[in-house]
Amino acid sequence: MVLHWLIAIVMIGMITLGIYIGENKAFSLMPLHKSIGILIFVFVVWRLILRLTQGFPKPLGNPPALQHLVAMIVHWILLLGTVLFPLSGMVMSAMGGRGLAMFGIQLVASNIVDGKPVALNESLAGLAHTIHTSIVPVMIAAIVLHILGALYHHFIVKDDTVKRMTGRV
Repeated sequence: MVLHWLIAIVMIGMITLGIYIGENKAFSLMPLHKSIGILIFVFVVWRLILRLTQGFPKPLGNPPALQHLVAMIVHWILLLGTVLFPLSGMVMSAMGGRGLAMFGIQLVASNIVDGKPVALNESLAGLAHTIHTSIVPVMIAAIVLHILGALYHHFIVKDDTVKRMTGRV
């Protein structure tokens, strides 16, 4: 449960920060964005392993088949998105010649020629960039659906789904 909330809060913050950086050309915040992305990736991999070995929590009660299907699709989108966001960001940065640093500690050296980054693998960096930017609206939609689903369970179905999500059941 703590892992769920840690990743949820960080991912929402990172999406917000990434959009802010892009819209405001606030590139001085990029090292922070990258550092948090690298760090959260460790927790995301841990969560992925838990989900693959333990599965998703079983629904409370007996929801209609379509509702259960939508919930599973949203859960899978969120899980895959939380993996793809930091992974694509790291690949984009490293293969784009910008290196990889976490809070000032260089993990992958930059490839700088004449003061500018030179891609190590332009195709891979481009693919990673496309993935990193394309999943933003998908993740926002999945997060909104996930929150709406929780509210639906709490206020309409009146089951213990939200209590389970907050560790009170």
